[in-house]
Amino acid sequence: MAGLPPAREEQGLIAEIRANVVFEKMIVSVLTVAGAAAAAHFLIGFALRAAAGAVSFAGLGTLFLNAILFAAFFFLAGFAASVAVGIPMFRALEKAKLRKAWPYCLAAFAVSFLILIAAGAPPSFEAPHRILFLLPGLAAALLFARRMRPFWEAAARAEKEQQAAIIRLH
Repeated sequence: MAGLPPAREEQGLIAEIRANVVFEKMIVSVLTVAGAAAAAHFLIGFALRAAAGAVSFAGLGTLFLNAILFAAFFFLAGFAASVAVGIPMFRALEKAKLRKAWPYCLAAFAVSFLILIAAGAPPSFEAPHRILFLLPGLAAALLFARRMRPFWEAAARAEKEQQAAIIRLH
């Protein structure tokens, strides 16, 4: 019946479908940023080699392989972070009706920093350039939030309509 809240089992099914859509949006964002980060990794390496006058066919192959490995590592880390952090965080934020980009950006920054620490290469005063390794995670979170904005707006509209449709008996 229109205007009535869905049954408990329907709510669980709807929550599961939302989580699946969110996971898909997270993975697409991670894949997109992994490709862009790999291209940036290649171009930065190429620019450094060109500035040093050390461009060669073998060097280009090494740059290409390093870019592919960087993209693969970023995708695997992003996939694991989406499963371990992203989906549970979405469920908690959805219950709280907090539909903003900043929690996802904060989580991406924290996860990226922890991964760099685990890899033994965190940003530091001795190696400040490593802060660039935090940018792909932030970019993936921002892209995810951009992709989710229509869903968040639709959910907010549905909640307003549902509140307006409640029938009051006197």
